[in-house]
Amino acid sequence: MSDGLRKEGNKCYLNGIEDGLSPLLANYRSSQALKYYYQAKSSAGTPDELSSALKNIGKTNYRIAGVKSKELKTGQIVKMSTKQVQKLEDEIKFYSKESLGSLFSALKLGSSKSEAWQARMFSDIALIFTDLIGYAACFSNFDRRIAAMFVLASNMVLEELLSILYLQIATFLHSSSVEALEQQDFGSSLRLVHEMNYPLEEAEKATTSEDTLADIRVLKSDAVYQLASAESMQACTIAIEQLKGLPKEVTLCSDMDLLLDTLDMFKDAALKAREISLGQEAMACYYQGHIFETFLKMKHKAKTFYMRVMHLTEAAKPKVFTSEQWYKDCVASLKVMQDEAREQDGEAQEEIKKRLRKEMEKELNDIEAEKTTGGPTELLRHIYSKHPPKNKPFKLADLKELDGWDDKSKSEKKKILLKAMADYHPDKNPKDKHGEKWHFLAQEITKSITSFHEIIKGLE
Repeated sequence: MSDGLRKEGNKCYLNGIEDGLSPLLANYRSSQALKYYYQAKSSAGTPDELSSALKNIGKTNYRIAGVKSKELKTGQIVKMSTKQVQKLEDEIKFYSKESLGSLFSALKLGSSKSEAWQARMFSDIALIFTDLIGYAACFSNFDRRIAAMFVLASNMVLEELLSILYLQIATFLHSSSVEALEQQDFGSSLRLVHEMNYPLEEAEKATTSEDTLADIRVLKSDAVYQLASAESMQACTIAIEQLKGLPKEVTLCSDMDLLLDTLDMFKDAALKAREISLGQEAMACYYQGHIFETFLKMKHKAKTFYMRVMHLTEAAKPKVFTSEQWYKDCVASLKVMQDEAREQDGEAQEEIKKRLRKEMEKELNDIEAEKTTGGPTELLRHIYSKHPPKNKPFKLADLKELDGWDDKSKSEKKKILLKAMADYHPDKNPKDKHGEKWHFLAQEITKSITSFHEIIKGLE
């Protein structure tokens, strides 16, 4: 009797999958098939008959869920009402649950059937399961999508497929967390990334597949990145708003407390973004520098943070931040600081030179006298005898090369002067090796030699 009822049900089922049927007619014929299959289930006299009836029930429920999923997609296009959409989604969820429950019961009862039958069942379940996930993924509301997937998970007994489903749920949660963060909905982004923990843990428990475990590890890493990014961006956003409310001249204790609290928030944002998001860390570092420069008047501290910003943005290439206002402000502030530093350094160097000229007045006057009255030959003989080069061997090793100077060609004269310039060039006589006095003297000597070299070049 059970076999006869199943055969009647099969006729209705086949009629329901004909091409060109409206969803209403297709569902009606599938529902008629279900009636026969449930009757076949009730009248089954053996486990095999019961298994066959349950298999047909599972596949027909899957068929109805598929037709309703198509209705849902069409309804979303023609702007079906929210109530109608949710009714369809509830029906899809119900038929999906019934499908999986019946198929797994059939598989369990059919344990005595042939290996080929069981292999086909496993294959069919895997394909049906994939489609059912797709149906749930098309639900109009994110929370309803996730809820439908958890319903599928509660009815899945094949652990590898269960692991894949939990991984899919975690993937959906991660994608939605990223979208929420892009919209600066930090609360939702953080909630969603925290909700990834449960499905990822369950996915890991349910699988032994290295490929799946590798995917889980990647998604866990993505979750850590997303959490840090969301927390960092949230801290930065709140801190920026606090900063806007502070006066440029902080005098009140309450304002100073708020300023330091804001500084700590930017510091926390930078730490959370470190090695996770170079751009986010750079922005947090900029605002720390901005506070030290604008509010606390500590430019040396501000410059340290600004230089860190430059290092981070350089490391982030090919991504660029030139359109970001914080980056533009950082570059502008750093340029002002560097210009001031160069000016101060120039003034400091002039003071040092002034002091050294006074301390070495006699030596410099002697060199100038030889240069003025004796020309290049007397200048070179003087400096090589009174102030011999520190680096040996000398380039101008034999002063006899100076003999017959007037008869030498311009090229020969230039070569001699270039040798002397090489012996006394400041770069070859660094102050850290020979002291600042010798370094300064080498500079002045080089200037004197260079002046003769330029004269000869001008005559050519």
